[in-house]
Amino acid sequence: MDTFTVEAVVLKTDDFGDANRVVTLFTKEFGKLEANAYGCRRARSSLSGALQMFNHISAEVSRSPKVDTIREADIINFYDALTADLERLAYASLLFEIVNRMTFPRQQELETFDLLIKALPVLSKRNPRVAALIGACQFMETSGVQLNFDRCVHCGREIDGDAAISLLDGGAVCLECVDTAQDVRPYPEALRRTFDMMLGFDWQDDTRLNFNSRQLKAAENFFIDYVQSVLGSGLHSVQFIRDFIIEVSMNV
Repeated sequence: MDTFTVEAVVLKTDDFGDANRVVTLFTKEFGKLEANAYGCRRARSSLSGALQMFNHISAEVSRSPKVDTIREADIINFYDALTADLERLAYASLLFEIVNRMTFPRQQELETFDLLIKALPVLSKRNPRVAALIGACQFMETSGVQLNFDRCVHCGREIDGDAAISLLDGGAVCLECVDTAQDVRPYPEALRRTFDMMLGFDWQDDTRLNFNSRQLKAAENFFIDYVQSVLGSGLHSVQFIRDFIIEVSMNV
């Protein structure tokens, strides 16, 4: 049985049996891995604290023909603010679900691992809605199905001012080509500038993020539609977010 050590972020967990858990790790060395953690839900288990969603850990994993097993795990960083606050939990779950569903097992993706490591402290301290959207925007840019935000996908002309955008055609559409595009929607200059800011965001920069509510809502709706169109199905965390927003608005 081959045993190896990985640096990882806990991407997803699923309980099974009385005390066990299937843990999806996004590792620096091998990309996404799924492994069983037997007995980890018992209070006395040495794994119980480490194998929680959003933890940054070091783990010892044994590989076998049937299923990998996590033998040991130590916390490098944990972000309890993400599970203590419903809004932070909702938006962190959105980013993690997107990464989980759009990556393949055992494919090393250092950019994605680095993105998660940088995004976690920002999600736990700053506006989680903005942080999750920036994370999704930057992840999709490197996913292989990225959209062209700055040039018309039909004629190649650089977009200047208001335009249209099409998920089916792969990005921005200038006003001269809009009649030949599929499923177009408005693409105002303000939204394009919002995407530019998100793509260029430095996770180490603590400068205040200035997005007005209209820009943020438009960008969020667009990216949710974008990701779900690529996946061909809905995101579970989107309903969680919408339920949270409804609950908050009803109690204001």
